[in-house]
Amino acid sequence: MSTAIDVRALSSRVRIELDDSLSDAEQAAISAHWADLAWDGGGEPDRVLRAGILADGAPLDATLTISANSPHALAQRITSQVTLEAIGGLRGEALMLHAAAVALDDGRVIGFIGPSGRGKTTAAQELGRAFGYVTDETLAVRADGSIIPYPKPLSIVTESGVKATESASGLGLTGLPQAELQLAALVLLDRRPEVSQPSVESVPMIEALPELVAQSSFVSALDRPLGTLIDTVRRTGGVRRVVYSEAASIAGLVDDLLATVEEPAPVVLDVAGLSQRDCDCAGKPVDEAPGGSAHDVPGAYWRGAFVDAKLVDDALVVLASGRLTVLAGVGPALWLAADGLSEDELKAAANADLPAPPPGVDVDGILSEALSGLVDAGILARS
Repeated sequence: MSTAIDVRALSSRVRIELDDSLSDAEQAAISAHWADLAWDGGGEPDRVLRAGILADGAPLDATLTISANSPHALAQRITSQVTLEAIGGLRGEALMLHAAAVALDDGRVIGFIGPSGRGKTTAAQELGRAFGYVTDETLAVRADGSIIPYPKPLSIVTESGVKATESASGLGLTGLPQAELQLAALVLLDRRPEVSQPSVESVPMIEALPELVAQSSFVSALDRPLGTLIDTVRRTGGVRRVVYSEAASIAGLVDDLLATVEEPAPVVLDVAGLSQRDCDCAGKPVDEAPGGSAHDVPGAYWRGAFVDAKLVDDALVVLASGRLTVLAGVGPALWLAADGLSEDELKAAANADLPAPPPGVDVDGILSEALSGLVDAGILARS
């Protein structure tokens, strides 16, 4: 007999249908994984996932959305697929970070960001015993800093080395506080086995942005992706990095993680909409641009397709295809001036914006090498 479970997956309602290839006990065990996210309202689901077991050598069952050859493997795949559905349902509506998160009693949320293997689930399991468990994988942040909780089942490595799926309540983790959840800190996880004493360090904005973009989902789908990221970082007082060996040691650093980073705030300027005709190639709007108009001639340089761009102090960050590139040195001047100019015109425009070089420096050679690298990287294109 099949079982249907409706679960809250961020802002989506997902129905999991377990077919009769699973025994009643196996269906009950998988259903229990999702007890903390059981849907308690009416209506129809946004997505239906049909899951079952395929015996070795059996033909593929096209009616199954998710299949595996064992209940343990199926439980893992169900968790992954429900998470994918949850992320897809919030595309363009929230900043979604690959992060574990816990909440203090007053609703302040600390997000621990990192790629797979960096210790997010272990941190969530350890800290979730003392603080409210928000998620171990996907932290969804609205534009106002409010959090959409996703206390999903956790994948725990057993003594035998096999991953087992467990509900948060089954592991004894703390439930969410009654207070409204608001993001209070962004923390990059840096687990190092050789570290004896954990420590917290601040991460400059220009260093943090590439890591945040790399550990996010559908960031390019946001209306103002880099602006949203920068606003989020500023709202939380700056990004921290915790260097640690054992997740249990992080709990003693909570006050440090919530403290505002004491460093000068970077100057951020939006340059996504600027062209050579309305900027002075350092990203500062002017009434009339030097250098004349752009020329659409063979071999002219243009900025490659991009989603968003910001000047952060003297560096330029360009978001394209979900990847963030940081340009420094001559890179920002070349990118900002690349509005249909020939190579000589582009070099002249960039050179006029750069400080005088030390004696003996081959400026033309540096610009040529930089241009070649920007084209190879797809940051610039030639007509």
